[in-house]
Amino acid sequence: GLHIKRRFTSKGVAVATLLSACAGSQQGGSSGMSLSVKTFSGGRSSTSIQATVFGATGFLGRYVVSKLGQFGCRVIVPYRGDELYCRHLKVMGDLGQINFHNMSIRSLKDIEHSVSGSNVVINLLGKHFETRRWSFQDVNVSFPSALAEVCAEQGIDRFIHVSGLGASVESPSAWARSKALGEIGVKEALPSATIMRPATIFGDEDRILNRMVIMSRHLPFYPLVNGGQGKQQPVHVDDVATAIVEAVKNQTTAGKTYSLAGPKIYTMKELTDFVFEAVMDTNNCVSVPTSVGMAIGFGVEQLPNPFLTRDELRLQATDVVMGEAELGLGDLGITPGAMEDLAERYLFMYKKQSPFIDDKNYVRTPQ
Repeated sequence: GLHIKRRFTSKGVAVATLLSACAGSQQGGSSGMSLSVKTFSGGRSSTSIQATVFGATGFLGRYVVSKLGQFGCRVIVPYRGDELYCRHLKVMGDLGQINFHNMSIRSLKDIEHSVSGSNVVINLLGKHFETRRWSFQDVNVSFPSALAEVCAEQGIDRFIHVSGLGASVESPSAWARSKALGEIGVKEALPSATIMRPATIFGDEDRILNRMVIMSRHLPFYPLVNGGQGKQQPVHVDDVATAIVEAVKNQTTAGKTYSLAGPKIYTMKELTDFVFEAVMDTNNCVSVPTSVGMAIGFGVEQLPNPFLTRDELRLQATDVVMGEAELGLGDLGITPGAMEDLAERYLFMYKKQSPFIDDKNYVRTPQ
C-alpha cells in the first residue's frame, strides 16, 4: 500500500513525500497506516507527543484530555458505543488534534490499532460496579495487563496506568482487590509503567459529594455504616489530571507509583457534615449497622446505573488514606487544593435557599 507523509520546512511550507508501505511490516493486524506524529515548527501543536487515552469519556478523562490539548498533544480517544458520548472532547484541542477510534477492549487487534503510532498511552478505564457483561476482572485486571503487554511489544515510550489508593489484595472490597491485581499485571508486563493511585476524587461531576446530596433527598435518611468512621482523603480532579500530564512530560516518573491524595483526612461522617452545611440543608444522616447498609446497597444495585453498591460500602468502611513514605502530589510539584475551597462552588446548585442569599444577607440583590 501507499501513504503520504507530510513534513514541514523551517518556514512552515508543507512538502508531501510519497512513501511505500510494506504490508508485511504492519503491526497488530491494524488497517495499515500508523498514525504519524505531526512535528512542525511554530504554533501550539508543534509537540511530538501523540497520546492514546483509554477511558477519556469518563469523569477524570475530560480533564486529562483538556490538559493534553492545552499544550498541543494529538490525542487518540478509543471508545465504545456512540460517538455522541465523546464529541464534547473535540473542542479540547486544536483542529484535528482530538480523534476518536471505535474499539472493544476484548479485541486484541483493536487495542493494538488504538496505540499504534502513539508514544504515550494513558489508561483511565475502570468500573465501579459489575454487570452481567463486564466484571471487575475484565475491566480492572485483564484489560490493563493486555494493554501493558501491547505497549511493551510496540515500544511505547510512556505508559501511565490509573489505579486506586485503596487498592490491596487484602481489601474487603472486590473493586480494590481487582485494582491491586491490575497493578501487578501492568508491572509484570511493563516495569517502566507509572502507576497513579488517586484517593476518592471530588469535582463537578463526582460520585461522592453530589451523590450524598441526591441520596439524602431521595431516601428517608442518608445511611452511614457503623457511624461513618472510615477515613477518606479526597483529592480534586484537576490535581489528579495535572499529575498525570506531569508524568507524561517527566521521564523520571517511569517505573514509580504515586499516591494522589488531598491535604486533609476526613471520616465519612465529617464529609457528610460538610456537604449538608454547604447546601444549607437538614442533616438526615443515620448510623446503621453493616447488615442494614448491605441491604440498602443491594436494593440500589438493582437500578440500571447504581449510585451505590454493597462493595462500595465495604470500601467506605476502610481507611483510604495515603501512607507517610509514599510518593505523592508534592513529589510532582503540585500543591493539592482543599475541599473546603473548591467543592462549595458546584455544591451551591443544590441549595434550597436562593444562591443570592448567604446567611440571610443578600450577596447580590436580584434585578
